[in-house]
Amino acid sequence: MKLQHILIGLFVALVMTIGVFWFLKNYEYKEVNEYIGLRGEAKSNPLFAARLFLEGMGIPAERKDSLQTLPATDTVLLIDTERYTLSRQKIDEILAWVERGGHLITRAHTTSSDTLYDDTEDTDKEAEKSPVPPPSNNDMLQSTLGVSIGEHVIPEDDDLPLDAQLSNMSHPLQVDPEFFYALQTTTANYPQSYNDADWLQEIERGKGLITLAANLDFIENHSLEDYDHAAFLWYMLHSLRDEPAGVWLIHTDDMPPLWKLIWEHAWALVLTLALLIPLSILALSPRFGPMIPKPALERRRILEHIHASGLFMWQRHRQHGDTQYNSFIASAEQLNPGTRKQHDNSNPDA
Repeated sequence: MKLQHILIGLFVALVMTIGVFWFLKNYEYKEVNEYIGLRGEAKSNPLFAARLFLEGMGIPAERKDSLQTLPATDTVLLIDTERYTLSRQKIDEILAWVERGGHLITRAHTTSSDTLYDDTEDTDKEAEKSPVPPPSNNDMLQSTLGVSIGEHVIPEDDDLPLDAQLSNMSHPLQVDPEFFYALQTTTANYPQSYNDADWLQEIERGKGLITLAANLDFIENHSLEDYDHAAFLWYMLHSLRDEPAGVWLIHTDDMPPLWKLIWEHAWALVLTLALLIPLSILALSPRFGPMIPKPALERRRILEHIHASGLFMWQRHRQHGDTQYNSFIASAEQLNPGTRKQHDNSNPDA
């Protein structure tokens, strides 16, 4: 039995040794980088990386969730939206701000209800995709600036990245604008083009400047580190002033939620209602059971009054006793006739 146990132990050790050598030969520990996506603010804010970059370069950058007010004219206003909710009044305010010396950087409004392609079948029953006309220019800012939207342009891969040089640059930088709708206007300065199709324009207005790009995807989180996009953003912000006081980064032009507006402008009313409503409900709520009846007021008996009156006359040493006695008998007789006869007493003090 002892030899048998030894042989079994050796066999198990041999199997384990062979298994370890086979595992080490076929597998190895290796570190693999896996993309897990954006997290935190970067997941909802496409200009998060741009804000960190500007702050690192010494430019105060501030995130704005809505455009309720305008900054000072020495602060650059960067709007990375298609201005869905900006009214005519707000657009006029922005343009007046630019004329006073402000610098606006924004993207073109190109959204169309039509799809880029129309799926139809030809006579050979083959799916053929034909481009549809460009979207109509229904943006108030572009209409005021005289900017229209041209054809859809997709740069060739061999032509990317494109060379771009703004008015304040001494040498071109490499930028990838991806696909875009061409911008058409006659008032642009230093337009950036690809095959005679402008993808960025600088438009002077009054004392200020408007930098209109077909899209601003190249400065968003996923593209800012590519090519010379970060440097190009730096030069765009310095196109009007050598040292801007700051930058407002707006990635959404939606109105703030109703609860935020109410709390911001009527917080005192909210706190008052928060106290008044529960107290009012408590006061108007039904009782838990009937009310406890109040005890009836006790009334003294007539004999107690008579005793008190007699005691009072006794303490007065029979002063005015006859008068008080007769007055009392007269009052009692009104209630019960015959009282004087029954209680006739010539000496009431006896």
